[in-house]
Amino acid sequence: MPADVGTRSRWTRALHLKTLPLRAAAPAAGISSTRFRAVNTDGVVDITILGAGPTGLAAAYYAGHRDGTVRIVESLEQLGGQVAATYPEKHVYDVAGHPKILGSALVDLCVEQGLQYGAEVILGEEAKTLERVSQNGEELLALTTEKGGPYLSRALIVTAGHGAFEPRKLGVEGIDEWEGKGLHYVVRQKDVFRDKACVIVGGGDSALDWALGLQDTARTPIALVHRRDKFRALESSVNEAHKLASEGRVKIMTPCEVREVHGDGWIEGVSIENTETGEVERVDCEALITLLGFHSHLGAIADWGIALEGKRQLKVDPMTMETNLPLVYAAGDVAGYPNKITLITIGMGEAAIAANNAIAEIRGEKVQPKYSTD
Repeated sequence: MPADVGTRSRWTRALHLKTLPLRAAAPAAGISSTRFRAVNTDGVVDITILGAGPTGLAAAYYAGHRDGTVRIVESLEQLGGQVAATYPEKHVYDVAGHPKILGSALVDLCVEQGLQYGAEVILGEEAKTLERVSQNGEELLALTTEKGGPYLSRALIVTAGHGAFEPRKLGVEGIDEWEGKGLHYVVRQKDVFRDKACVIVGGGDSALDWALGLQDTARTPIALVHRRDKFRALESSVNEAHKLASEGRVKIMTPCEVREVHGDGWIEGVSIENTETGEVERVDCEALITLLGFHSHLGAIADWGIALEGKRQLKVDPMTMETNLPLVYAAGDVAGYPNKITLITIGMGEAAIAANNAIAEIRGEKVQPKYSTD
């Protein structure tokens, strides 16, 4: 526990709350609705997990495995977090036990594992406030969202990535008008781009990955536009892109920037300027894929009084994953401590630490794992 936690009593707020009604949350696509059930007749669960990505689902598994009751609250309308939302058809290579796995397949496995103990799932609700309340003589955490609550629990684990996120956009006048008309910020389904002229903008791993990954789907050559001479991606991906360029399957345009989008109701082309020579070239384009990263922010979580590690992470004790607020934990990319490495595998391990420590603290027990082998 962090040294500056202070006493629990100073966080206590004596409020009288009515008993919460049972909530039937809408199931995600492909998941049996029987798994989405309220787990306690008075609306109180042991742990509320904020975020339903791989880390949040891992926390749900570990809490359930310790016979804890769990509620998951997710701002997106689907399970899987940013993996499901931004790269379901990309391969992930750094998850232990999986040399190579599609993002969507990883999410399916995490959902199967994480929900096996009957966690309640609430989708499409972004967290707003967190307070300490008293009910029936017990001190609880009360979470509210834009749409509902209060959701009562004995502990909270925040696994919401870097919080809310939105794509970085091209600095082109009127770019928002092309959303839904050929402008894309992520690649969710490759078939959307089948036989289309694609222009990919970006210089990082995502841009290179999709310049390579859409080779069997999109019309070639795929234009790859980056404002600098050098890419910020894996050397193997850059080398493969140059190889495909020599074969006429990728058109590398550097240092270049998109200056104008053309079309009548749908994108038909883009004007691209070479920033060194000033030369402008119009390129056919039916799908403009801008992979410039995301702006992220903690949103309302930043107002809860949790100490921060930098600007976008919640400071935790890495031994317990607890924040400066008692019984409020964090795991995954949103959790911060010195020399932190942000990987899915790391987040899963942190989820186990957070869940086991939360259960032990709730029950007044010694922290110890419950092994899962038969």
